Amino acid sequence: MPRSSSRQSSRKTARKPLTREMLLPLPVATAREASLENHLALVAMRTGNGSVDQMSCLLKVVYLAWLLLETPADREQQVHLLHASEAALQQSAMRAHSGQSWSLRQEEIADLEAVLSLHDRQLHSIYAHRYQAAWDRLLRFLSSDSLSPLPALRPS
Repeated sequence: MPRSSSRQSSRKTARKPLTREMLLPLPVATAREASLENHLALVAMRTGNGSVDQMSCLLKVVYLAWLLLETPADREQQVHLLHASEAALQQSAMRAHSGQSWSLRQEEIADLEAVLSLHDRQLHSIYAHRYQAAWDRLLRFLSSDSLSPLPALRPS
C-alpha cells in the first residue's frame, strides 16, 4: 500500500500555521478603531442621523459578539440580549423603509449599549486568530441565505 496517499490526505487537512501576530491579542489601535466606529454608529442611530451603514455596523457587532462568545454558559447568558438587539435593528430598518429616519427608540438603546460593552471587552482581550476566524464565519453567513447566525430561542 503506497504511503503517499495517506500523506496527501493528511496534508489536505493540515492547517496553515499561525503567525506570531495571529497568536497575539488584537493590536490596541485596531481594537480602539473598531470600538470608536461602533460607538459612533450607535450615536448616529440614537440621534436619528443614522443610515443603512450605521445599522449594518451595529448588526455586525451583534453577530460578531455572538461568534466570539467562547463558552456555552456565555452564549446562554447573552443570547437574549443579542436577539433583542437584532430585533431592535430590524425594527429600525422597517421604520426607515416606511419613510422614518434611521434611528433607535429609547427602549432599544440600552440593549445595544450592553452589546457594545460586551464587544469592547472582546476586542480588547481576543487573540487575533480567533477574531479572524469569527470574521470569516460572519462573511460566510453574509453570503448565505440564512436570516441570522443567532440560534433560535427556545420557548420559556
